[in-house]
Amino acid sequence: MADDPQPGADPEERARTLALLRDQHTFPGPFGFRVVIRPGLRATVVQAVVAVLDVDALGDVHERSSRKGNYVALRLEARMASAEQVLEVYDVLKRVDGVLTIL
Repeated sequence: MADDPQPGADPEERARTLALLRDQHTFPGPFGFRVVIRPGLRATVVQAVVAVLDVDALGDVHERSSRKGNYVALRLEARMASAEQVLEVYDVLKRVDGVLTIL
């Protein structure tokens, strides 16, 4: 469930993060994720995000390769229902092999 903390997660840190998200963003509303990945993982990352959201909630996905092509930066725009849903997306992205950084 969205309200259940992840195993090993600090409930106080989660509460602070949720409060910050609610303070800085309007829900439901747009939210942007930035993800640095290994090349060739765009579809995997998009599928992971869509697994949490309704397919219609995912908006534009922008991709930019590093100069040498070793990394790809993705910017995903999505309509998020709640701050909890944002954390769900972050949790799913953390588990995708080849995701290097999530912002």
